[in-house]
Amino acid sequence: MTSMIRQFDVFQTPFRKDKAERPYYIVVQSDRYQTHSRACAPFVAERFLKPIGRLTPLFELEGKTCYLHPIEILPLPATLLRVKVTNLEADRYRIIGAIDLVFTGV
Repeated sequence: MTSMIRQFDVFQTPFRKDKAERPYYIVVQSDRYQTHSRACAPFVAERFLKPIGRLTPLFELEGKTCYLHPIEILPLPATLLRVKVTNLEADRYRIIGAIDLVFTGV
């Protein structure tokens, strides 16, 4: 199952206590590295985050308005990524642009 996880796959949060605030996580790690964990970033529900321009792009996921929050990139065990919602490959430049801001400030 874990080998099927692709970059920009979006999964429902594996953490019950986090469901309202961070309902989804996106895999930002390249497909080239199929490790036991994946580098992921949360999507934060609109009411819990004040947006910061290009750093926090807005997405609609399952009818919920969420902001990508790349400042909180973390490794998640691939076994926790169970319920796939979508893949956001079509938005790769917005996502990578936000991640670039975290590391380069540009």
